[in-house]
Amino acid sequence: MNSTSSLVKLQDIDTQLLEISELLGDLPVKVDQLIKDEQQLKENIGQRKNRIKEIDLEVSKKDLQVKSLTVKIDKLKDQLFLVKTNKQYDALSQEIDYLKEELDNIELNELELIEEKDTLSTESEERENNLESLTEDLHKRKSNLESLIEESSVKKMNLESDRSDIVKELSGSVISKYDRVFVARNGLAVVETLGTSCGGCGSIVPPQKIAELKQGTTLQTCDVCSRFLYWPAKKD
Repeated sequence: MNSTSSLVKLQDIDTQLLEISELLGDLPVKVDQLIKDEQQLKENIGQRKNRIKEIDLEVSKKDLQVKSLTVKIDKLKDQLFLVKTNKQYDALSQEIDYLKEELDNIELNELELIEEKDTLSTESEERENNLESLTEDLHKRKSNLESLIEESSVKKMNLESDRSDIVKELSGSVISKYDRVFVARNGLAVVETLGTSCGGCGSIVPPQKIAELKQGTTLQTCDVCSRFLYWPAKKD
């Protein structure tokens, strides 16, 4: 394998390594998000159940308050028949009206709590019915992503091994220049010529370089972008 062929192969390997690095950088984030989604769903159900328990306690307290006020109102109504003056009657009536208003507010609040509980119960039941299938789906997707991460890691190891073998075929000065151009040109250091133009920046390649590229005996670079050039292989 000559230097040009080695560089072309090196570029191909480094391109794949870049893609894998981007993939491996993104996949763990997706796996973490799936775990968070599942946990959030469970917490959501748990919060609704806790709120339902709170409502049950509040409704129980409201029931006791309703019973207590009802007893007080009934006693005050009985006392109305025992009073001897209008002043006493009016005072008792006002007290009864005040307690009735308080009773109405408590009963209204109790109804609101019961409606909230019914809504939460319906939502919780729906989420619980879906939880099993959702969890199964999340676990399946998580497993697929983790398998892809493992496969990509193995592929990365193999590519790095191949890269090491190719680097040994090239001189230190060529590798040094390749690395500099690779970084400077966003991961594209070796390009084929497109007719008489550089496949990287589009600049015209001098005829002498084109002739040498066709022979494939010496390394050539673009005078404008410094990328390594090669003449495309003949297509059958």
